[in-house]
Amino acid sequence: METTKPQENQNIFDLSLQEYGSIEKVFDLLEDNDQFNITEDISVYQDLKIGREAFKKDIVEYYNSRNLKPATALTEEEEFLLDNFSGIDYMIIEDDFIIY
Repeated sequence: METTKPQENQNIFDLSLQEYGSIEKVFDLLEDNDQFNITEDISVYQDLKIGREAFKKDIVEYYNSRNLKPATALTEEEEFLLDNFSGIDYMIIEDDFIIY
C-alpha cells in the first residue's frame, strides 16, 4: 500500500478527491487510516495510506496531469475573519454585496 503526504489546508475530502477522484471514497480512505476521523484537521506531518482503485480515474488523471492538489480547509486567519468580521456590517457594496 502506498502513502501520500497531505498538503497545507487539505482535509480528508480533498485527499479522497485527489487520490480516488470522488469524495464518495472518503470512508474507504478513513478505513485504511484509522488514526484519522472525518471531523479533525489533517496534519501535514502524518502520511495517509492509499492504494485502492480510483473511483473516477479521469478526475484523478486531471489532477495528476496538472499537478493540482485540492485544498479547501480554512486557514486560522480565514476562520478568525469569518468569526469576527462577517455580516452586513463588513460587506462592501458592489464588491461582495451586489444590488440588482
